[in-house]
Amino acid sequence: MDEIHTARPAVGYPYFEMPEPTVFSPEKTYVETETEFTQTVTHEWNHGLGDVVTALLDHGMTITGLVEHRSVPWEALPGQMTREANGEWLLCEHPERLPLTYTLQAHRQLAGRE
Repeated sequence: MDEIHTARPAVGYPYFEMPEPTVFSPEKTYVETETEFTQTVTHEWNHGLGDVVTALLDHGMTITGLVEHRSVPWEALPGQMTREANGEWLLCEHPERLPLTYTLQAHRQLAGRE
């Protein structure tokens, strides 16, 4: 998603992991605070859902749940979201069109335990 294009959600960043990070230097954080941060540059790499699931399986994890959510706990796309009574943010128009977050549960069996 691309928070710069405020008329509608737009895909502006890579979905798949790239060799170089996407660099952000926001003026403020998504957390409501009076604190002024002096270091705001972040370097981020996307990890597609397939990459995450495969990494867990490659490390012997058992996936026990995967749920996609229509909401996020912050206004990820300013001007395009509405805050629900539970404090979560949804897309104003057609929130059913894409997941905004997901919850993945996994565990690894300890050696010698059945």
